[in-house]
Amino acid sequence: MKKIGFFGGSFDPIHLGHLNLALRIMELKGLDQVLFCPAHISPTKGEAPPIAPPNHRLNMLQLALEDVPGCDPYDGEIERPPPSYTVDTLIGLKGELYLIVAEDTAYGFGAWKEIEKVLEMAPPLIGTRYGFDKKKLSTLPETIRLKVEEGMCQIPAMDISSTEVRERLKKRLYCGHLVQGKVLDYIHQNTIYSPLYG
Repeated sequence: MKKIGFFGGSFDPIHLGHLNLALRIMELKGLDQVLFCPAHISPTKGEAPPIAPPNHRLNMLQLALEDVPGCDPYDGEIERPPPSYTVDTLIGLKGELYLIVAEDTAYGFGAWKEIEKVLEMAPPLIGTRYGFDKKKLSTLPETIRLKVEEGMCQIPAMDISSTEVRERLKKRLYCGHLVQGKVLDYIHQNTIYSPLYG
């Protein structure tokens, strides 16, 4: 049975930090494949929906991953009406599943729909540079906290956020150290993150 990492997010846009997290966990844990799944609208973001429409975010993922072995885009959430719940998406997948998340996402697990079921279907693999923040970890229910602690993957992280990328793009600042060139070309060609989309 294939070992598959499920990596969900807004990917608004996908950047090198996303790739670094997925590839390092994939190599560390011997995964056969990582599925990058853009959310239609994430119910846990607690903020405005993604700026780029779903089709553009999926296209950017396809460009970013086309030369990355074992990493593939998955459109299972943007094909459904929003909001996007991981528990619903995982039910439709086959294989030995694992949930790939960054450390800050894991601290918010308490707000996820049916998180116990999610972590049962796909044990978490959590990228962290220095280990967990004990204070933030203590806010999680014990059963979830134990699974989070078991899933810790200490990896060299890249401190990049999609928000930072969007802000730099709006200011017309260089972003080649944050985003792959072909993704940047697509962003410019389609005027994403310009006043047209926000």
